[in-house]
Amino acid sequence: MTKITIILLLAFLSISGFSQTEEFVYKNTEFGIEVKFPSKPTENTLNNTYVNQKTATLNLVSAGLSYGLLIQKSIVKIDMLKTFKDAGDVTIMSNYTAGDNEVTEFKMLAGGACTRYKIINIKKILILLSVTSQSCAQDKDVLPFYNSLKINDIIAQNPNIDNSKFKTFAIDYPSNARTDTVTKVVYVNSGSKTSYQYEKLSDVDKNIPQNASTNPYHFALIVGNEDYSSHQLDLKSESNVDFARNDASAFKEYCSNTLGIPEKNITFLLDATVGQINQGIAKLKLLSKASNGKSQLIVFYAGHGLPDENTKEPYLIPVDVNGANVTSGIKLQDLYSNLTEYPSERITVYLDACFTGGGRNAGLLAGRGVKVKPKEGVLKGNIIVFSSSSGEQSSLPFNYAKHGMFTYYLLKKLQETKGDLTYSELSDFLSEKISIESLLVNSKEQNPVVNTSPNASEKWKSWRLK
Repeated sequence: MTKITIILLLAFLSISGFSQTEEFVYKNTEFGIEVKFPSKPTENTLNNTYVNQKTATLNLVSAGLSYGLLIQKSIVKIDMLKTFKDAGDVTIMSNYTAGDNEVTEFKMLAGGACTRYKIINIKKILILLSVTSQSCAQDKDVLPFYNSLKINDIIAQNPNIDNSKFKTFAIDYPSNARTDTVTKVVYVNSGSKTSYQYEKLSDVDKNIPQNASTNPYHFALIVGNEDYSSHQLDLKSESNVDFARNDASAFKEYCSNTLGIPEKNITFLLDATVGQINQGIAKLKLLSKASNGKSQLIVFYAGHGLPDENTKEPYLIPVDVNGANVTSGIKLQDLYSNLTEYPSERITVYLDACFTGGGRNAGLLAGRGVKVKPKEGVLKGNIIVFSSSSGEQSSLPFNYAKHGMFTYYLLKKLQETKGDLTYSELSDFLSEKISIESLLVNSKEQNPVVNTSPNASEKWKSWRLK
């Protein structure tokens, strides 16, 4: 997939009101592409190895739908369907031609999420439309989006079905969508609360050590889930996780600058839905498979974690999941199983989250009122997990530094050592510093823990971070 130009548009849509808004028409004149989104997204440019890559997001997600458009140009024809078949359970729904275009419609179940896809191949250009949900979206949510696609002014829709009622959007969308309820002006631009900007106000955000060498087999998935209340309109702002986006943003810079992970090898998600996180996990797994045992994987997660009250199984909680539907989240044991499905030199997981129901804020559990001690899973492969707290403790913020307590001291040690330290040295530092500072700053115990697989139990202490 070299020499690729990617333009990626994602719009998160919901039905939380009943007033019609003007739909947003996206046009790419270079490829003669036009497609309608139900409302206009916010655009911002990403800084990575691809050129002209953009993302667009609209926080209308109470229905849990994520609409996407992907355009790829390559020197060879792309067999995207094969990639999807390798990643999940694929069901072909239809194949047809629209003019000179080959079109395939299918659905894929992967990682607890269902995505309806439409692939259009035009010589060496690929167009991919998608609608992701926790359960497969219905035709009324999918077909208007699919059938609004025009290629050189010709609608690319299935000639074998009645498309007449799907040519325009017949769904009501809210005119005043709640966007970003995290309004701390200390690191979010006060003039634009619809977007997050990482401002380097802490000492660990500055003077990040530089490492000239990189490793093409090092890959990372970094998630900072902070703003839950704007994605779920029945939640209050107390449900948000203070500084989680700062945590992820800073850790990303240490990965690329200090640990030598190439920018293109990092999947970076802020305020991520269950579909987005599952796609990130699936990508990391496929990268591990393709690396033939040479990969080193890193997963960093800052956000809410919750246990299932009945099974006590711990779950990562995406921004479109809450205490009422915990099992719709990312089961921690499933995460570990995916990461270790294929051999890797090393897998490191950093979790700045607790799984007892007592996170940095307790808003997601307002109706439950009790903490649950999560069950510990069984690890396999060469994996080590650094968790921010143990037992029935909470993972707390470090308000002065604008980071989580665990993340701050993790970054502090990377800064002081320039990443040149063993896992044992990192573990000892985190255990001592966080245990003391949490009592001094938050007046509560927080004792980080390390869990390893039997495979790694004898060797993890001598592993080096870079």
